[in-house]
Parts: sequence; C-alpha cells; structure tokens
Amino acid sequence: MTAKPFIGISGSHMVDGGGQFPGYHRSYVNHDYVRSVTEAGGIPLIIPFNEEDDVVEALMDRVDGLLLSGGHDVYPLLYGEEPCRQIGAVWPERDHFDMLLLKRAEARKIPVVGICRGLQIINVAHGGTLYQDLSKDPNSFVKHSQNQDPATATHTIEIDPQSRLASLLGRTEWVTNSHHHQTVHEVGQGLLVTARAKDGTVESLQGTGDSYLMAYQFHPEMMSIHSEPARNLFVDFVKEAEVRHGNR
Repeated sequence: MTAKPFIGISGSHMVDGGGQFPGYHRSYVNHDYVRSVTEAGGIPLIIPFNEEDDVVEALMDRVDGLLLSGGHDVYPLLYGEEPCRQIGAVWPERDHFDMLLLKRAEARKIPVVGICRGLQIINVAHGGTLYQDLSKDPNSFVKHSQNQDPATATHTIEIDPQSRLASLLGRTEWVTNSHHHQTVHEVGQGLLVTARAKDGTVESLQGTGDSYLMAYQFHPEMMSIHSEPARNLFVDFVKEAEVRHGNR
C-alpha cells in the first residue's frame, strides 16, 4: 500500500481580541484546508509562520506537496506599486515566508496549489501584478466578496476546455464561491489563465512547466464539504503528491 503523502499548509497567525490573553498571537490555518486534504487522502501538516529561513527550508524538505492558504493582502511594493486607499491589511514578513515556501517547493519540483491569497502570491512571485482592489479593474462588475455562508457558490466561471481544471471538473462552466477583493492584473511568467469570471477576473492559473502548479482565486476547500467537483481538485493534488512521496 502506498503511504499517504505529507501536504504542507502555509500557516498564518491570529491575535486574540479578548479573553485571558488579549493581544496573544496564535499560529493557525482555517480547518477547511486540513479537512479537505485529509478527506482527499493526504496527511496535512501546518507549516507555522516564522522568520527563520533555514527553519522554513528544513520544514519544506519534509513534505510532498505545498498548499498556499489565504489571508492578508499582498504587499504592493513587491510588484512595484504604492498602496492604494482601498488596500486591506498587509504583512510583508508573511509574503516573504510564503514566497520562500513556494521557491523551495518549485526547486524540489513537488506539487503546489495556491488558494485566494495563495494564487496571488504565486502570480507576484512569477513577476506578475495585482489589482489592489476590484475598484481598480475597469471591467469588474461581479460581486467577488460574498457576505454569506462561505461554501455557497455565487458566481459563474468560464474554464479553458483544454485545461487540467476543465478535465477535473468535467465541465467548462461552473459556479463558485468568492471571498476576495484583490485580483490578478498582469499574469506572471510561466503561468496560464485557465478560468475567468464573467467580468474577466482571473479565477484559476496553471503552471506551464513540468511540475504540478494549480491556483484558484475561489475557495474549493470551503466548497468541498458538499461539492464533489471541489473535492476532485484536492484528490488530484494529493495523488500528485503521492507520486512524489513514492519517489523519496
């Protein structure tokens, strides 16, 4: 029997707003990431945010796949822009952390999936840029930050029929959830747009190299609790990591 692969999930931190330790920092990821990886047959390992590059690299040497999770806005100075008035909270240290995780994963040629912020990190790391806010995109008209149950699908995406995403979903149009206000502007090198919303917003990217690289602006980890197509995205990812694990 093939051993289950280890999937590293990039961690964030939260700050207690009250209780016994107000202001206390805690390492965490949203449980939907952990659940989705587990249900797909992987072993989830949260990679806690830290600022020791050697520790980050050592942790990355022990996983078979990388899942870049959501969170803060990406620091606009990384792609040569000053922050606009609509930008949310940024965390440059986490940008460095996530990009180091990605760099190490790509060097080892292990499969990578980015979700929401994770897609944006991948795009910027590959030399692309972002719209700091949907108001900066003159073509945007779809509501991309829904205010309801996180798993609820709210808008349509159109999928490249030749893409891996279309093959996994078994369709070229799908309805997804949406929880973001930053989007891809200029696409980074080595990346291919594989899905867009009706307003042209980039909803999925795929790497053009020989390593597995998939990124989603929507949140399949939230939808997977009741959506088989969303679960398929994680099953595919874990299967790729399983191959890498077997070649250790």
